[in-house]
Amino acid sequence: MKVLLPIDGSVYSDRAIEYICEHSSLRAKTDTVYLLNVQKKLPSGFASKIPNSEEILDEAAKKILKPAKKALEAAGYKVKMKVAYGKATNRIVEYAQEIPATLIVMGSHGHTPVKGILLGSKTSSVLASTPIPLLVIRHKKPGRTEVGVCLDGSEYSPAVLTFIKRRLPLFAKDARFHLINVASPQNGLLIPEVSAFGAPALSSEEFEKEQREPFFKIAEPFEKYMQEKGHEVVEALLTGDPAAQISKYAKEHNLSLMVMGTHGGSSLRIMMLGSVTMSVASQTKLPMLLVHHDDPTLLRDLSKEE
Repeated sequence: MKVLLPIDGSVYSDRAIEYICEHSSLRAKTDTVYLLNVQKKLPSGFASKIPNSEEILDEAAKKILKPAKKALEAAGYKVKMKVAYGKATNRIVEYAQEIPATLIVMGSHGHTPVKGILLGSKTSSVLASTPIPLLVIRHKKPGRTEVGVCLDGSEYSPAVLTFIKRRLPLFAKDARFHLINVASPQNGLLIPEVSAFGAPALSSEEFEKEQREPFFKIAEPFEKYMQEKGHEVVEALLTGDPAAQISKYAKEHNLSLMVMGTHGGSSLRIMMLGSVTMSVASQTKLPMLLVHHDDPTLLRDLSKEE
């Protein structure tokens, strides 16, 4: 694995560094951690009046990068440092493609459900600009055991499960995975089957079973695979408002990380993350691993296996 870690010297970057340092299983499967610090270029008018302005910015970046490099190397990682100049989002995405990165890890302050503040403007912009999976470390110090995996049965759910299987070193050896699926209640409405002859309405049990069928289809082989790898898997079958139920379950079961799929493609849609993901992010302080269905590193892995 190749991990890109953009840092800015903040406490949130420190938490991301700490997360990587604590994961011995990740270290064993990681080729290199690529540290990146992006400095804003001074306006040309100011830069011309300040001698050696780029050298000053370069030195400021190295003061941020060197302690992080030392900590990661002490934890056993091979580390490369890079200083870039310009708009942070652009430089992060460009460097991720150049590596090419398997995973981007970013610290973020966001907790409020306001566009651009939820995960931080830089983090949201990076998520919008690249299909590479993004691990967002937020307020809560990440634990390494109880992992929530949100599965709605859509085309994005298999991508999440494939990512977990291919990137198991991201998780602790004793990690327990909670497969979370939320069904909508029938609310007493008659839901007729599709028939021109007026077929009987579905019962509440039949309605729920039909909703969960895509979940069971992908969950069963995943559970078998994970159990063979020594991981416990729990099915969390919930009913109600998805965001509220997921957030409640996360708190009640002390989840330490939430894994969710995202569709990618549109900056506007990604900035909002989708209503469920956004609501969960605003109602919990959990680190969040956001996986795109078209993650290029997974596509490369799969093509090699064919």
